[in-house]
Amino acid sequence: MSEPIGDHHANLEVSDLQTYYGDSHILQGCTLSVGQECVAVLGRNGMGKTTLMRSVMGLTRPKAGSIRWKDLEISKKEPFEIANLGIGYVPQGRRLFPSLSVEEHISLTYRKTGEEEIWTPSRVYDLFPELANRRKISGTRLSGGEQQMLAIGRALVTNPSIILLDEPSEGLSPIAVDLVIETCRKLLKENISILLVEQNIHVAEALASRVYILVSGRTVYNSEAAKFLDNLELREKYLGV
Repeated sequence: MSEPIGDHHANLEVSDLQTYYGDSHILQGCTLSVGQECVAVLGRNGMGKTTLMRSVMGLTRPKAGSIRWKDLEISKKEPFEIANLGIGYVPQGRRLFPSLSVEEHISLTYRKTGEEEIWTPSRVYDLFPELANRRKISGTRLSGGEQQMLAIGRALVTNPSIILLDEPSEGLSPIAVDLVIETCRKLLKENISILLVEQNIHVAEALASRVYILVSGRTVYNSEAAKFLDNLELREKYLGV
């Protein structure tokens, strides 16, 4: 694996993560760090990228390795404890509830931090006006792009310092993908870090400062994003694109 890049201060540090589903050894030495930036995790399908996100969130607990958030070990904490520490999660496929309206999705996850909340439901509606106009309907009746905005909004009202975004462009129209990119740029300007899993090279190129490559659950390469994305030989080797 190539050497870590730059002199950034890491808020999230994942070291030699080993995660299983039953007897299947999915993560076999995943290591990465995220500072005040967007970091993309790339790799072909089935390489463990979603398992990495689930491991960080405590949804699939790792058997070994370390996950540190602002110097606190979180690998054995429950998902609600991890979320309360300021880690937001937008899962692959959005995972919205058919029985809940747009408004209920936002209000049920709203976390009052005791400090002045930056992300209130009304601020999410300011960010995504199309959601404000449809707040009474079921979240699953929205268009794909609107569903992705709702999933991001649901994470934002937990007032996170970092958001884990798993395949946010999946199944979206080019216009909706551009909206996701624009939204992520706004969040980065608000000092919200992003850990991005993405198949769409265009999205990674637009947002990431650094990339990590997963092959069979192991981190095999990391570099500045431009260095990797500009290298067609590396892209073909690791991603087939």
